[in-house]
Amino acid sequence: MAFVFEIEYSSPNGYIAEFAEALAKEEGAKVSLLQNAGVITLIADEADPNLAGYLEKLAELLPASCFMGSSSHRLTDGPPVRLKEEVKRRLPHSIAPCPKCMKEIFDPSSRRYYYPFTGCNCCGAQYPFFEKYPFIRQNSLMSFFEPCEECANESRSNPFRLDYPLISCHRCGIPVRVREGRRERFANDPASFKKLFEAAAGAICDGKRVAVKTLFGYRLFYDAESADTGRRKVMMVTDASKLGSLCSLIDEEIHALLSIERPLIEAAVADETLFGAYGRFTRLKYPDEGFTTILAKELLALGRAHVAYETGGDMADADMVIEFDLPTQPQKDCTLFINRSVRFFVEGERSLFPISLKERSDRIVVAYDMAAVPEADRVVVDRMEKFGSAEASSLYLLEGEEVSLHHSNTIRFSREIGSVLSVLREHGLEKESAVGVYFRKEPTFIYHNGKKPIVAVPAIEFDSKNLRRNIESLREESRRLVENFSEKFPGISERLFGGAADIFEAASIIAGLPDPGFDTLSEEALKFGGKGGLKIDTRLKNSRFDPYTFLSSLISYRLGGAESELLAYSAFESLADYISETLGELKVRSKAEHTVLCGRAFGSQSLFSRVRKSLEKDRFLMNIALPIDRENAIIGALAL
Repeated sequence: MAFVFEIEYSSPNGYIAEFAEALAKEEGAKVSLLQNAGVITLIADEADPNLAGYLEKLAELLPASCFMGSSSHRLTDGPPVRLKEEVKRRLPHSIAPCPKCMKEIFDPSSRRYYYPFTGCNCCGAQYPFFEKYPFIRQNSLMSFFEPCEECANESRSNPFRLDYPLISCHRCGIPVRVREGRRERFANDPASFKKLFEAAAGAICDGKRVAVKTLFGYRLFYDAESADTGRRKVMMVTDASKLGSLCSLIDEEIHALLSIERPLIEAAVADETLFGAYGRFTRLKYPDEGFTTILAKELLALGRAHVAYETGGDMADADMVIEFDLPTQPQKDCTLFINRSVRFFVEGERSLFPISLKERSDRIVVAYDMAAVPEADRVVVDRMEKFGSAEASSLYLLEGEEVSLHHSNTIRFSREIGSVLSVLREHGLEKESAVGVYFRKEPTFIYHNGKKPIVAVPAIEFDSKNLRRNIESLREESRRLVENFSEKFPGISERLFGGAADIFEAASIIAGLPDPGFDTLSEEALKFGGKGGLKIDTRLKNSRFDPYTFLSSLISYRLGGAESELLAYSAFESLADYISETLGELKVRSKAEHTVLCGRAFGSQSLFSRVRKSLEKDRFLMNIALPIDRENAIIGALAL
């Protein structure tokens, strides 16, 4: 009889199936694997003497994944079907080390003990070292390093590292430099690497700032309680058992943080003693690559359950710098949003791209410096510079995108339509009717009849240069409103009318918040503990959202003495009500079958919770394995 094991898996990424396949080879089990239509299927002969041992190892070692759902198994009559192996292009991953590689990193007898560049075909930070397709050693930064004899032999015999492009160890790998003031030293063997990480952890505990060039880019680590910079930071938790006591998390969020994708998650700080260091809300992370994994172990040994880090800041202020000389190209970290049973990626590339879609296409799609390129019966989506030449009958180009590509049949598409179609496409519903909203800075409503999408309610573009004039011209009393606001809050008025970039930045300035922007306003809204907000005006012109009416209403309430928490909450509540009402009206008028939500703004818990409650009788759709903004438009354009 045939043994069939199925795992729900919502991403086209192949690293989980690759791990299961490599483990089968290592255990000597004859297994066929197929990943298709949201399921990884494993088929084997029930009588295989190695099957039971393989399944035990699989249960022990298979990495947890954000994309993994439930699993089931069954026995079927007849011999197992041997599935034809697909010829797929090898794609570089950007994920955490798998359990097998983690064991090597912390095994003193391993030749990769404390080696932060440890990885295999199924895991690790591969993308930062990847230069162009095909993904082979010659097309990576590791082409500068010749594998030692042991690594060369391993690449021919270890199922997890067969032809692994980045294979290396202490003997043939990348040296790391440590700088403290004028002192400089190198780590290039297990003992020196261990001393390096012990010194880094000790420096952080002593209140110093340590800049580390991790495999995912530079990060500035410090103890937020003793060496706070006052800038937006991430709390990296070193002790998984402390996640629930440090921050208010549900089980699904803890599982996601510990998954091999290691996303960022926005969370409320539960430990009140940390409010001064992290605020009431923070971004949360579990160590996600070799450097942070080893540093976390040393910090935990010194009794530190968490450490703060920043990205993109000034690393020149660091007391210690740990780096290596290769010019890596890390991807943007991904942020996962969870609200009860709903989860989606708000933004980011890491662990989401590149992807290979099983379909035929005769077009190239370009958006946000990324491209969808057809290859035989597949489409690969990655950064443009990673591809060589390609043939296609048409070029679909995002509106406003300037590229050096030229094609006689170039078709422009909008990010709003591309994003909405990407949701329908992930759900296999692109040929059915739907209404949707794309909301990044201003909401735009789309209607799709199953054949052609159109903009049903366009956004009124926010004009920061003429913000004062646009508010003053709303109605007769508006000029006096602006004058009163400027007299009472001269500093805030100057910031507001001096060039607020969008409605979220403008709203947070009106509320008197430092570091104005979407994230700041969203966090402030979560502090509100009341039952309901103020009614903020959102419509004026032909039922379209009017940003100037919206901001004028916020100014009125601020003059009336409304606190920042109430203003922030009311802003999101009123926006949510406008979106829900408009979607409902469009759906009734058009008799559309589905409702779609997409765009960065839905990453606000206050906005999303209100919209979800309003649409609870109407099942809405969102992206599954794609971010809800920007890059998702590339996939949507494949359906145009």
